[in-house]
Amino acid sequence: MNIGFLYAFGAAIVWGVVYCIDQRVLDVTSPLLLLFIDSLVTALIMLPFLFYERHSLKQVLHSGKINIELMLISILLAGVANFLIFCGIKTLGASSASIIEIMYPFFVVLFSYFFFKATPNVYFVIGAILIFAGSALIVYQH
Repeated sequence: MNIGFLYAFGAAIVWGVVYCIDQRVLDVTSPLLLLFIDSLVTALIMLPFLFYERHSLKQVLHSGKINIELMLISILLAGVANFLIFCGIKTLGASSASIIEIMYPFFVVLFSYFFFKATPNVYFVIGAILIFAGSALIVYQH
């Protein structure tokens, strides 16, 4: 079995638990406060690993301005995405918010095509359409 599949499947399981916990936490706090605490605790937990991986940090810093800019844009967008999903969980509940949010593979294919000229194969297109349609079906029937 491919280790990448196991990582991705493990992430899906952990995100499922996190969304349920976040729904409970968001009953008593704001999405912005949860995002701040989440970011702060993550930074503190990851700091020791950064020292262990300092060669990776050096590689990024020496990889050119565009890579640093892309990394900063990615971090900023991830923060916005986390804030938006926290707002979605707070207002819709974890189940509905996660169903809508799972449409992101459709947008990955779309943005990869527009930004990087990556041509998706037919399986990616069909999969993205099915995910989008399935999410829409669940949301509109809910």
